[in-house]
Amino acid sequence: MRLKAMSFNRILLAAASLAASGAALAGCADARKDLSPDFGVALRSNLAAQIADPEARYEGVLQPGGDGVRAALAATRYGKNQVIQPVQASTSSIDNKGAAKSPAN
Repeated sequence: MRLKAMSFNRILLAAASLAASGAALAGCADARKDLSPDFGVALRSNLAAQIADPEARYEGVLQPGGDGVRAALAATRYGKNQVIQPVQASTSSIDNKGAAKSPAN
């Protein structure tokens, strides 16, 4: 019988603690009353701007790399180690003949 009384006391203590913490947090229930009406709009706008639309449809604009035949040929060349190397890139030079002379000259 003493064991039942101890467990009942623990349950009663837990219930009292829960009720007390619920009463203490009741003041936090309406925390938005002091905030501006547009609080969080910028955040939600930025989040929405970063989400890609998986169902996006763009009329008249082809998908990049949409040529399947060419992609298959490239994959075949890669598998055979016959990759076409890109053209060597170089910088350009600009002739400065028409520039104004500096006052020191």
